[in-house]
Amino acid sequence: MDVKKGGRPPDGGWGWMVIGGCFTILMVLAMCSFSYSILFSDFLLSRGTSSTTIAWIFNLHIFLWNAIGVFTGPLTKEFGFRRVSLSGSLLASFFTFTLTFVDSLLGLFVSFAFVGMFGGLAAKPCYLLLTSYFDRKRGLANAFLMAGVCCAQFVGPPFIRYLLVEYGRQGTTLLLSGMVLQCVVGSALFQPVEWHLKVDEEEENVEEEEEDKEKVHEGDPDAGVTDEMRAKEAERRKMLGTSLSRRPSETSMLSLAVSNIDLSSIPPVSRRGSIALEDTTDNNNLDKTAHGSSGGVRRLIKASARVVKDVISNMEILRSPRALIIVVGGMLSINAYINFLITVPFAIQGAGHTLSDAAWCMSIGAATNLASRLISSGLSDQPWFNLRYVYMTGAAINSISSAVFGFLQDLRLIQVTMAVWGLGVGMNVSLLVLAMPHFMGVENMSAIFSVNSLMMSVSMIVFGPLFGFIRDLTGSYVASMLAMGVCGGLSVVLWCLMPAAMAYDARREAEKTSKEWAAKV
Repeated sequence: MDVKKGGRPPDGGWGWMVIGGCFTILMVLAMCSFSYSILFSDFLLSRGTSSTTIAWIFNLHIFLWNAIGVFTGPLTKEFGFRRVSLSGSLLASFFTFTLTFVDSLLGLFVSFAFVGMFGGLAAKPCYLLLTSYFDRKRGLANAFLMAGVCCAQFVGPPFIRYLLVEYGRQGTTLLLSGMVLQCVVGSALFQPVEWHLKVDEEEENVEEEEEDKEKVHEGDPDAGVTDEMRAKEAERRKMLGTSLSRRPSETSMLSLAVSNIDLSSIPPVSRRGSIALEDTTDNNNLDKTAHGSSGGVRRLIKASARVVKDVISNMEILRSPRALIIVVGGMLSINAYINFLITVPFAIQGAGHTLSDAAWCMSIGAATNLASRLISSGLSDQPWFNLRYVYMTGAAINSISSAVFGFLQDLRLIQVTMAVWGLGVGMNVSLLVLAMPHFMGVENMSAIFSVNSLMMSVSMIVFGPLFGFIRDLTGSYVASMLAMGVCGGLSVVLWCLMPAAMAYDARREAEKTSKEWAAKV
């Protein structure tokens, strides 16, 4: 199949098959993660495990899930989405299988951690593929992608509870390992986006001219090409890269930023890390050199060096205050969301209700979460949709419902609060992956995603055990859930500063431009 070297996302076609594969991967792997407290509840409580230890086990799992995301962009750039996700799926299935034989806290700690690391390796490429394959329909595609996580949260707890009753913990983990193996099928659908890019008529004419020049020079494409021609071509590709997004919903928010802020002022890691327009030539050459062991080793070393170099350069995007708000704000709200979700089954049982009641309460929250994600993501394609306001509203609902939950004893009130909490989480979490290209530009997606994964992973081993320590110290879930509510509230406060951050970037770029003009004069 011919590989297109430029163009715009297909916004459909094979992209829907890719989203189908992403849905499968996220649903199965999220089911393993979110069912932790249901699957191992009896195992942990029978050993008198403290809330801090319970939090450490899960948060190490989430830490490695996110930490591997730091390498996702560079790895997919070197080896392709399919290889990376497929490798992660196979290894995640293997370590889920090892959970069948776990009979100690240390064994659970290690095996579940590796499930998180390789599960993240399989799942993280899904979010980058979303931006690569979709532009105007990105919100709709994100709705289907997020539905996979919500379906896992909705179906997972009662389904895992049913398997536990029928087959016990060992039989359940064995069946789960087989389910995770199905992620290989989803990964197989990840074709290089270059195969499906749409090329505008003007771009086709430019490419035809380039091909004609190459034919004339017969193997020396640079012969006769002047510096002026190279500069014009570089400028054309730069404009193509910074105008990839044609979403009406982004025009209103980013028009000021694009007109006053040259995205090149943010370090050029994004253009090197951009997934949408990466050529797969190097990836294909991996197969050609695989037969030579020495050559393969050298190539692997060079590829690893490039991956590390890209990871380091991606960190430079934190010079932008917009990136800091996205990363830190998302870190606070998602920590509140994840740790609340894991604490809920224990809190409900502590209030005198059964594990089955806890599973159904989690399913209620998942149902409203799913509905909220579908609606919010679907509406985000509309020009009147204000992503920042909706994102902040979701974080506020998440914060308030988490803080209130610890005081509740009546099962009906608990169920209502879980439903409201699900609505807030859906509005907030589903829009984070859309906020990244929305505020930072599509070409910066890989860099901001890597940094976000790093910050998220570090925060998980800080906030999770901290919430567990508060629970152990006070002997009550009220204080720990209040802390989660405060954590989500800080995210809202931080996002209030986004207009100021954009204005700061505008002033910085204006100063840079004026200095450049003064130097020329």
